[in-house]
Amino acid sequence: MKKLSIPVQFIAIVVALGFNSYAEQPQEKITNSLGMELILIQPGTFMMGSPEDESGRYTGEILHKVNLTNPFYMQTTEVTQAQWKAVMGKNPSSHKRCGDTCPVEQVSWEDAQRFIQKLNQKEGTDKYRLPTEAEWEYACRAGSTTAFPNGGITKLQCERDDNLDAIGWYCGNSQNLIKPVAGKKPNAWGLYDMLGNVQEWCQDWFGGYPDDEVVNPQGPKKGSYRVMRGGVWYSPARDVRCASRFGSPPHYRFQHIGYRLGMTP
Repeated sequence: MKKLSIPVQFIAIVVALGFNSYAEQPQEKITNSLGMELILIQPGTFMMGSPEDESGRYTGEILHKVNLTNPFYMQTTEVTQAQWKAVMGKNPSSHKRCGDTCPVEQVSWEDAQRFIQKLNQKEGTDKYRLPTEAEWEYACRAGSTTAFPNGGITKLQCERDDNLDAIGWYCGNSQNLIKPVAGKKPNAWGLYDMLGNVQEWCQDWFGGYPDDEVVNPQGPKKGSYRVMRGGVWYSPARDVRCASRFGSPPHYRFQHIGYRLGMTP
């Protein structure tokens, strides 16, 4: 696994100044044997959920403070069909004609866990995993507090929203077609397609939000649905916000659900 070096002096400056924004820190990346690129996300505190005056919000998006005390890696793109095939063999995707650089989909949460187990074996590690829901939103926001990481929401349905159009595929720009990964601009932390294209499984069981500050939340201890984030290429804009959240049984497979990897340093 290839690891890029970071100037120690620069890290010391960042720590001393107490920066929480990864955009203000050096971007350490690793690339594994399959060509998967992951970026190191530094710890920080952020407001998870949405404010009551955010257009398109849902009632359950209770705004609350989250403190993430550990760094983690996040894959820069969704897992592609080529990457899935390199680990698992047969491609389960409904949209094979889209090609190897399109997200793998038609995979359940349980399928993602099997992929991760085999990838860990292949790479000689136990560090690959799905991101938690809090890690996912923290990485999606990239230091922002708006509906999208690059600004607020102006359209709720399928009309053109300039901010969303720049970074994600949704019903306003996808022509109702799934797209290859990294076809839009990344967010400020170098992550592509955090919003739109395919929904992404997270590790957590789906549950209600707390009212108070939480540290390194892992979600409920049990449940019936696993968290999905990010919206879909055919979603209206309100369902493709940073705070939008959905859930599905962990064994369900759909043509619009994929995932991206997290990794523990």
